[in-house]
Amino acid sequence: MLNLRVLGDAQTRLLYGHQMCRDFPQSELKPLSSILAMRERGEYDVLGAFENGVMAGYALVCRPAQGRIHLLDYFAVEPAVRGRGRGTAILQLLRAHYRESADALMIECERPKAAPDEAAARKRIRFYTQAGAQLTPVRIWLFEVEYSILVLPCGEEMPRGDWAGQMLGLYRQMLQPEAYARNVRLIRA
Repeated sequence: MLNLRVLGDAQTRLLYGHQMCRDFPQSELKPLSSILAMRERGEYDVLGAFENGVMAGYALVCRPAQGRIHLLDYFAVEPAVRGRGRGTAILQLLRAHYRESADALMIECERPKAAPDEAAARKRIRFYTQAGAQLTPVRIWLFEVEYSILVLPCGEEMPRGDWAGQMLGLYRQMLQPEAYARNVRLIRA
């Protein structure tokens, strides 16, 4: 049976050095020092999903200073258990975990038409939509990558919101002003 656990600093360092460096391109990884600082300020959660004492996946979630929309900043399932429903099960655990503090989790997925691997990007979006997320019309350029934004409700109903404003607000919270100005842009259709 899967369960979520909040990871401490030592576990976060191990996760970052092993799994996150394996699962995400270096260009997409925030510095470990930033993750730890946000955790210390109470703005960021690092969660492990464990099955029989073994990590099956993990999620890093940014919680806004104000508002009830959180960002699923990083999410991955261990390679040994991919394709077995663990990812969907972990997303359902995350929805339940945040039900009291969040109306929804926003998710960034590389926009298929802008991705180096269009098929993989489409598959990733399909995974999230099959788990209950909805694709929004919002597109954002972050650190030289174009993303589509999805929203996964934490409750039974899809909340309404200014998804673009929420996303920009979360990045203003996570980044220094000069980094935000250089690396974050809303893409207008």
